[in-house]
Amino acid sequence: MATVLALTGGALAAAPATAATTAGPAAPATGQQAALSFPARSEIVGAGATGFLSKGEKLLWTRFSDGSTTELPGTPIGEIRSDVVGVTTAPNVFRLYDMATGAEPVTIDLSGRGFTFEAAAVSGTTLAVWAGDQLHLVSKEGDRITDRPVPDVVAPWHTRKVVPTQSGEFAVSHPGDTGRPLSFVDIATGTVTQAFSDVPSPDFTATKSRLAWVDHMWNDSPDYALNLTVLDRATGARTVTPLGTGRQASVEALGDWFLTADRQGLTRAEHPDLVPLVAHHADGRTVRLLDHRSSSAVAPDGSLLARGGTKEHGEGLYRISPAADGTPTAEFLAGSGESVELGVPVATVPEAVTLSTWNKGILFSWGVSRTNVRCELTLRHTTTGKTVTDTFNGSWSNPPTTINHFMGGLYEERPIPSGAYTWELTATPLNGIGEAVRSSGAITVARVTAAHDYTGNGTPDVLARDAAGRLWRDDTTYPDNVLRSAGRSSLGGGWQAYDRIEAAGNLGGSDTDDLLARDRNGGLWLYQGKGDGGFTPRVKIGTNWQIYDKIAAGSDVSGDGRADVLATDRSGGLWLYPGTGNANTPLGARKKIGTSWGVYDLVVATGNSVGAPAGDVFARDRAGVLWMYLGKGDGTFAPRVKVGGGWNAYQHLVPVGNADRYGRPDLLAIGPTGAYLYRSIGTWNRPFSYRDRAALYAGETGAFNDYS
Repeated sequence: MATVLALTGGALAAAPATAATTAGPAAPATGQQAALSFPARSEIVGAGATGFLSKGEKLLWTRFSDGSTTELPGTPIGEIRSDVVGVTTAPNVFRLYDMATGAEPVTIDLSGRGFTFEAAAVSGTTLAVWAGDQLHLVSKEGDRITDRPVPDVVAPWHTRKVVPTQSGEFAVSHPGDTGRPLSFVDIATGTVTQAFSDVPSPDFTATKSRLAWVDHMWNDSPDYALNLTVLDRATGARTVTPLGTGRQASVEALGDWFLTADRQGLTRAEHPDLVPLVAHHADGRTVRLLDHRSSSAVAPDGSLLARGGTKEHGEGLYRISPAADGTPTAEFLAGSGESVELGVPVATVPEAVTLSTWNKGILFSWGVSRTNVRCELTLRHTTTGKTVTDTFNGSWSNPPTTINHFMGGLYEERPIPSGAYTWELTATPLNGIGEAVRSSGAITVARVTAAHDYTGNGTPDVLARDAAGRLWRDDTTYPDNVLRSAGRSSLGGGWQAYDRIEAAGNLGGSDTDDLLARDRNGGLWLYQGKGDGGFTPRVKIGTNWQIYDKIAAGSDVSGDGRADVLATDRSGGLWLYPGTGNANTPLGARKKIGTSWGVYDLVVATGNSVGAPAGDVFARDRAGVLWMYLGKGDGTFAPRVKVGGGWNAYQHLVPVGNADRYGRPDLLAIGPTGAYLYRSIGTWNRPFSYRDRAALYAGETGAFNDYS
């Protein structure tokens, strides 16, 4: 959409100095203007005595007298300030239409002159065009084309700009290698009559007596502290008025008043300071005219036609002109059928979703009128009533009327568990236009079963027993590539009765992993996971387990899709207890599958770490060397592979499941200096990446004596 700075010349009677005032738009005009309408999704690009020019899907001239429209070909040339409309119809071919008389258009064809001419502005029947870097004034009388280069006005940069004034001049911003000069070119003589060495903004306006622009002053935020600068062309004196914070603002002149607004205030602004169209006077008075203004054009009588909106009349075309005392007022001329309000977001949210390890989360999507909003999205678990809330801004990178947000992904600090949810979105305009709006709905979330996940939210949990016998569960999170706790919960006391506590995988056939515990008399107990972070009452599933010095569980060694339990006796024999998936008899008859395992002081079953057919086992010898046994899927292992030495620095090795969210089970190593995560990279000859320090249990590893 074309966005135009309106400039005007001439002086209007100054209002007497009074306190700051605020004026709203007048009532809709009657009579001939009542039939007007403004094309939706269009901007104002020109104003004449008999009509106005708008640019959207079409370039249209609309007549004030009856509201009829005429479509014009080509691209409008600069700011149209009369009934003569200039358009570019082809490279180097320009056409002038007199919309008041309907006369045949004047065609100015500059082809074959050795340049590609770029039309920048039109005043009457004179075109300001760039021939390469040089400004030219071009006009046509009869069949004769007059082409006058303007001395000393050269601009190699793309930010050059030409606007007509109402004093027979073109104001030309022509930045160069040093500074940003602005020159006034007399159209009659084709010469520079006045020049200023540095006007730092391309958003400027000029009258016969003044020059004004908006300075963009850097501050510590992504936005700017903006100031309005008005320069007296006769004396060079400057008046600076702070405007507030924003990204940009343009300025227009209306007599002794200067009007400022963010040109993209409705759809892009994230601070309300510069969004409204506000008139500023040198004596300090201000008048708020519109809730926002996206484009404007100067009419021949010096008034402004502004494309913008108010809560009262909505979007459309407004005339900004002086009242009897000179104070600017806004008059509603024509509506576009659009509202300045945000409108209720239209949700595109699934009724049910299944989240796996690789999911970014639930994709929430809403159709909105604009995306410069602050959003608050709340998910409420129907069963527990627990809520999770995200706050975020609509993104400009999305389509301009769509807000997308992922929630509940495993990389977030608070991944959500399975279950039924209700959701509510509250969207608050960041530009201050309109009230907050809400949208709501329901969704059912299912998660793919994850190893070591006792809460059903897709992320692994780690259990730790303290010296007092209390068992604690940490729900892990990995939002910034560091394993952290997303929350710690107590599972109760009395766990000092056990000398081994082992995360066992899904032994009981439910959707959640289970826990094994061996008491000091050799009794083996099953705690079946409930999926909410807790366990069912224990069930005794074995006796005489005191004959084993090491127990490892959680890997599917037999290849039947169920977790198995491994145990080594004191003579070095390795025994396999196949999992059955039956909570009543979760373990099948034992089978001896190895000897000489007495050389190891620690054995852990991680699951399928490197992509072989079955689960894997890692064993540490008494010299501190870690060995990997790759499961073959038939209850046996491939020949052991040396992982590396120095593992005796750790007191505990915990098969933590897919902690880093990359799809393979990882290993958490805990020692006196802290906890470290060894991330599986899925290759048999190098099962883990370099270790990463984990924030989990940071500074408190001495407080616990067992982990699983």
